[in-house]
Amino acid sequence: MYKNNQTEDNYDHIDNSLIYTTTNIPGPGCDMNNFNCCPNYVCNCTDSCKTLNCKCVRLVGCNNYDNFGKLISINRFIYECNNLCNCMSSCQNRVVQLGPRIGLRISHNTKGYSLYTDIAIEKGQFVCEYAGEIIDLPEAKRRSNLDSENYIFVINEHVADCVTTTVIDATIIGNIGRYINHSCQPNCMIIPVRIDSLIPRLAIFAINDIKCNEEITYHYGGEGGSHSHNNLSEIKCLCESFICNGFLPRKTGLF
Repeated sequence: MYKNNQTEDNYDHIDNSLIYTTTNIPGPGCDMNNFNCCPNYVCNCTDSCKTLNCKCVRLVGCNNYDNFGKLISINRFIYECNNLCNCMSSCQNRVVQLGPRIGLRISHNTKGYSLYTDIAIEKGQFVCEYAGEIIDLPEAKRRSNLDSENYIFVINEHVADCVTTTVIDATIIGNIGRYINHSCQPNCMIIPVRIDSLIPRLAIFAINDIKCNEEITYHYGGEGGSHSHNNLSEIKCLCESFICNGFLPRKTGLF
């Protein structure tokens, strides 16, 4: 059975002018109906929610995590068991909601502030979420015009013919995930995870084994590290990877 090697979020910012939040909070333009609405599923499992008999697991069509809490496959989205489910809080389908992993460290390098790990992370393990204010696109545009250096993340989920857009701004109110930098050759990726809200949490998972003292990175363009030159910004990329595109992509996840 998976033993949690994570903890409640006991991290904080290194800048006192910032406000720490452990998970998303509603901001201007947030759809409060979706924010307060729990996904319309409840499992009645008495085991560890390992099979497709679990309604939450069945929504994706396969198990999300193995016995050690690691991703079994890279799904476009995940539904975890929620507070209305009858399973135990230690069930296998509860990972992101348990909080970020221990051993994360904010440090300064040539890119500015970055996030490192003091404990080795295995491929498929959850690192932390990217949390902040949930806003809408008009508010994101307004804030972008006011401050070119922002932490606004836009993610578009494509399901059938529908596109669901989630915008999270961690510029002033955010968690430790705001310190993760871009890399054209990342070791993590973001997957939308729904738990107690129709609005997803942006969960960051390792896509490679990450060594102790290694910087944690993801690709701002999504797809786990797409190298397309489309949709590049004018900001120089400092990742120094062998396949660096030279410029940062726009911080928008495309799924």
